Amino acid sequence: MLVENISDLTIFVHAAKAGNFSTAGRELGFSAAVVSKRLQRLEDQLSVRLFNRSTRKVGLTDEGAEYYDYCIRVLSDLEEAESLITVGSRQPKGTLRVTVPAAFGRLHIAPLVPVFLRRHPDLHLCLHLSDNVVDIIEERYDVAVRIGEMKDSNLVARNLCVDKRLVVATPSYIAKYGAPEQPDDLIKHNALLFAHSTTSNLWRFSDKFGKQHSVRVSGNFETNNCDALREAILADIGIALRPTWDIWRDILSGRMIALLRDYVPYSFDVKVVYPSRRHLPSKVRVFIELLVETFGEVPYWDTRNES
Repeated sequence: MLVENISDLTIFVHAAKAGNFSTAGRELGFSAAVVSKRLQRLEDQLSVRLFNRSTRKVGLTDEGAEYYDYCIRVLSDLEEAESLITVGSRQPKGTLRVTVPAAFGRLHIAPLVPVFLRRHPDLHLCLHLSDNVVDIIEERYDVAVRIGEMKDSNLVARNLCVDKRLVVATPSYIAKYGAPEQPDDLIKHNALLFAHSTTSNLWRFSDKFGKQHSVRVSGNFETNNCDALREAILADIGIALRPTWDIWRDILSGRMIALLRDYVPYSFDVKVVYPSRRHLPSKVRVFIELLVETFGEVPYWDTRNES
């Protein structure tokens, strides 16, 4: 039969060493009566007498002496295990499983891998790139990066930055078909769609006065792959609504032009999510710290493209 309360073993060891319930109680912050009651419970549970009691002193029985040796080893092993876990909580070790959106992960998380592993050489990083929203608890991921609306209300979410978006096209496309001056003008253009939801063709904006504008666009190409969509834009096929983290280099180089700059497209947040704040593993904490350090409130792809 297992002991119900491990603290009973601690009380037993202190009482055996002291040879007195009052002394053991003072060492542990209990009264002599509490010590006596807890040891009586332990004896009842084990169905054996551990102490020979007198009015002034207590001594171990033969069974008590044998049990004492076992308790010393058990408590020592528990102390060692606690020490290992505590040290592990300060020094990240083991495997960290991370899931991130495919394109964002390839462009902005994968480049951080060498930095992260150099900082934490005892960690094994498993990086999963997928646009599928996985159940991180059921599939045993430690942390995830998410872009868009949160559906897992039981997860802890921390905002990293804003998923700022722009309407873009190439200079050649604009030279041939003209630039839209207001959202409704998009109806006249070939819209290239990222097929992530049933509302991918509903583009929403707000103007400088806060007025909301929505336009349902259409076009001859849609895809669930960011690279394929970017290539379609660069091939002068049409206009697209894209996150700045995907096309910021194209804007800087002039390969793409940002359109409708007086209208702000509806944006999402880039979040890092994990199962619980309680006893946050150090391996998760240091990964989140690197993301916050790297992206900041205004991520590098937007600070280099503010014009």
